[in-house]
Amino acid sequence: MILIKIIYSLLINIRNFMYDKEIIPIYQSKIPVISIGNITTGGTGKTPFVIFLANYLKGLGRQPLIISRGYKRQSTQQILITKNHKYTAKEIGDEPLLISLMCKGVDVLVNKKRANAVRWAEKQDKKYDCIILDDAFQHRSVHRVFDILLINALQNMNSYPPKGALREPFKNVRRADCLIITKGHDTKSLSSLTDRFKGPVFRADSSFQTIGNKNIKQGVSFCGIAGPHLFLETLNSLGINSKDHIDFKDHQKYDEKTLDSIERMLQKNNETAFFTTFKDWVKLPKKFLNKYTGVCVDMSLSIDRTADWERFKKMLSIRLQQ
Repeated sequence: MILIKIIYSLLINIRNFMYDKEIIPIYQSKIPVISIGNITTGGTGKTPFVIFLANYLKGLGRQPLIISRGYKRQSTQQILITKNHKYTAKEIGDEPLLISLMCKGVDVLVNKKRANAVRWAEKQDKKYDCIILDDAFQHRSVHRVFDILLINALQNMNSYPPKGALREPFKNVRRADCLIITKGHDTKSLSSLTDRFKGPVFRADSSFQTIGNKNIKQGVSFCGIAGPHLFLETLNSLGINSKDHIDFKDHQKYDEKTLDSIERMLQKNNETAFFTTFKDWVKLPKKFLNKYTGVCVDMSLSIDRTADWERFKKMLSIRLQQ
């Protein structure tokens, strides 16, 4: 295991060195590009922040395009997701589907090769005036005018999985233009993390709401996300009693075997009601949703609307003019 970590770290460092020295080319788009990403394996609230930023830019009258890899989708071709689309999570991925549902009037382009997706956007007769790259901190093939890095200070950022959560050495936060702390604002480790970064640091606050029958306060629960314990804490904060719970892997596919395990949990607890995340909800088949009473929990994220918000808006505006 130690040898694997050494090799992994070495490969990451070589790859970043080649980008830093421009040995690997970086495509510079004519459209300003914003990157939103993590330095960890997930659990920072990246998708809610993409939704927040896209809706903010749309509210300003801009025409953003969101580019996503479409992780775990079954298709391989580029897919443009527009208003009133009929795509499923299997075709485009759970996160692009969730983003498209929450960002009305904002197109989402699914393509594993982000540079090719950006080139495609440039050919669309000035339809888009800015691009948001989803989960792109490690994907350096495209130059960005604003590199936003989300940090969950509750995570172990001292080592790689399985012990820690790092995708790459923490020192590489220096590539970011700003840090946004999404969780763990009051942890003792926060200052030691932010002290190692010389740029601006912002705070984002999360809020949660249930979608479905708000009178239901008891049932079973399940989720397939990074940081599932936070989902259980959220249910508790909302006054919901989860009698039983299943943690699935992040980006879980809800096939027959998975659904059977949920049904057995429901039967075992003599329940017909379940709670899950919006990210999981969008992957559940209609037959299952019609059979049981489901309530999903939606997380929204926004920068604290004080001095932080004003500073962030100014920085964003300046970067988009570059």
